[in-house]
Amino acid sequence: MQAIGREGYPVVLVAEPQALPGMWPEDVLTGAGCAVSGPYGTCREAADSLDGTPPDFAVVSVDLNQGSCFPLACALRRRGVPFALISGNARVPDAFADVRLFDRLFDARDMVSAVAASCSVAGCPRTCPMLGRIAAGEELAMDQCPTACRA
Repeated sequence: MQAIGREGYPVVLVAEPQALPGMWPEDVLTGAGCAVSGPYGTCREAADSLDGTPPDFAVVSVDLNQGSCFPLACALRRRGVPFALISGNARVPDAFADVRLFDRLFDARDMVSAVAASCSVAGCPRTCPMLGRIAAGEELAMDQCPTACRA
């Protein structure tokens, strides 16, 4: 799938080497109101996509097909794109100690919360005012975030 940037909706890049595990974050994020770029199976595919529709956030598996994700993580960092890593048991270099880490089995709300916390939609503050609702486990679609930011 290619990124479908919709005005007012965050674009989230998903890099996951396996088809079914890659479809889960795509479904969760789309259901939360995000546009999804990917899922991409390799670092090169994901990095090449950065020149198209730039993502507002990325969810990246540490172990991608044909190598690790760290060149992609560096490219995201250079572009100022916040991201989270799905690490499982893989070692993450100290250079990424500040990056949100997800285990292989993580809650969908944690992923949506990470996107909302790093929301960079035009007019939206870096800290989303909807975080309290997300932390409380209340139902929340990402398309409500831009509305709340205009309040």
